[in-house]
Formats: sequence, C-alpha cells, structure tokens
Amino acid sequence: MTCTVVRNFSELEALSEDWKTLWRRDPNATPFQSPMWLFPWWRRFGGDELYTLVERSDDALTALAPLYILRDEEESLGLLLGTGISDYLDALGNPSLDALADADCAVWDLQQLRPASPLLAAATPNGFDDSRDEQEKCPILALEGEWLSTHARKKLRYYQRALEREAPLQFEPATPDNLDELLSALYELHAARWRQRNLPGVLGDDVIQGFHREVARLMLAEGALRMFAMQLGDRVVGVFYGFAHQGISYYYLSGYDPAYEKRSVGNVLVAHAIEDAAREGAHTFDFLRGAEEYKYSWGAKDRMNTRRMLVRS
Repeated sequence: MTCTVVRNFSELEALSEDWKTLWRRDPNATPFQSPMWLFPWWRRFGGDELYTLVERSDDALTALAPLYILRDEEESLGLLLGTGISDYLDALGNPSLDALADADCAVWDLQQLRPASPLLAAATPNGFDDSRDEQEKCPILALEGEWLSTHARKKLRYYQRALEREAPLQFEPATPDNLDELLSALYELHAARWRQRNLPGVLGDDVIQGFHREVARLMLAEGALRMFAMQLGDRVVGVFYGFAHQGISYYYLSGYDPAYEKRSVGNVLVAHAIEDAAREGAHTFDFLRGAEEYKYSWGAKDRMNTRRMLVRS
C-alpha cells in the first residue's frame, strides 16, 4: 500500500474515475463524499492549499481523505472539503491520518462526522491531542413496515384530495431537458418562503445557485439525483431536491408556494419523496442536519454528528 498527498486540484481531478469507483463501492459513503459534490464545492468555495490523503493498493484506490488547509498570517486550520454546506463530511475507505503530522498545520477540524465515520476510528497522529464533541442532530427515518401512522396517512390523503379538487396534481421528475427549469423553480419557491420572514434564504446567492446547478447535473448523470416538481395544473407549487446512494435517500432542500401552506403542500411533497424512496428499495430516508419539529412527525429518530479536533501538542 502506498500513501501520497495530493496538493494540486488538477491532480485531484485526474482521480475522478477512480474516486467514483471507490465511492460506489464504499458502503458508508454519502453523496457528500463524491466528486460530483466536492469538485464543484472546491471550485467555488475552496482555498489555495489542498492536502488530500490518497491510499492505493496494487494501483487501486483504496482510501481518500479530501482535506485542505486554510492559512492567514499567523494561523493554519485543516478542514475537510465540503465544510459548511455539506451535511456529512468524511473520508472514503479507512485512511491513516499519520501524514497529518508532516503538514505545516496546527489544527485539523474534522466536522459533521457520522458515528460510523472512519475518521473517528483512525488513530491520532503523533504529536497531536485529540478531542471530540457532539455537533448536530440528523433525524433518520427507517423505511421498515408502517413508517407513518394511520391517522397521519388519513391527513395526507385529505390534503392531497383538497389540492386535486382545485386542479390535477402530478409529480414531474428531473431529466436532462427540464433540470434547469426545476432548479429555477426551486430557487424561486424557496426564496418566496424566506421573503415572508424578511430573509434571503440559503439559495439566494448566485454562487450557491451555480454550485447546485453543477452538482445537480453531475448527480443526475450518475443516477444519484432525486428531484421532482409538484405541479397543480400548470402551476409548480413545490420542488424537492435530494440525493440517493447505497439504499439511503437524502432530503437536502425543498421549496413550495407559500399560498398553499395551509393545504400542507410541504407534507404532500415530502410524502411523495419518501414513498418513491421506499418503492425503489431504500431502507432509510435521511432528513439531514437540523432538529426541525416536522421531521419527527414522520417518525424520524436522531443520529448525532461528531466534531473531532486534532491539535498539535
């Protein structure tokens, strides 16, 4: 086995196909460890100094820890690619962290690690102190048996029939031809809800919108995008934006028309996403970060992310 440090983004891009192969093979991988997510992230939000750990065995990529270093005049901070807007951060495979001791970096801040993360299991590099703290809750819904109570199902059918009395209700999945249109609808509907609170929302920035346009197209080509528009007659009243990988469906964002809020259009939207996930054989529907009350109404249970700090002694 050989371990190298990749410091140049063009070298990282050259690993794209091997990276995808490892990502598809790793049973613990999420969409946020894929090059379809992390390459667009780096192009828009990354720093100047990559420090990505790459392990190979018999020329096959076996592990990858996508790290980089931020510096100012006096301090240095090591982070995982995707930090900030990624619900889960992690490595692929089981990389050793020994090479961190050779980096000119005082602190490695490894955030949003799931309980099964290989970065939690990896040994502490020589010369570092190790601390861990709970970070954020991620509600998880197991798609086993009856995942929704009879009462809740009746309420959903009531709201769906109420919408159908106004106009035909249908769900249009994302395709290469309609993807840009669906994303534009998502941005507008998401912004409309936040405008009611006099806030811009997380999709209001042009850079963020460009990032998601690139990610969505790459995920669609990979078969990992789960996105659809909810149409009432000729009007788009909701858009769901998520991903799927290794039997898990991930709910990243949605937007819906505030005019239909009292008809529970958001719940009808999420219900369709969960039912689609169950039909295609998913065992889990992941609501991702945030302990919003509506997530628990579906029966989701908390799983805690952990932050691991490695500080040079």
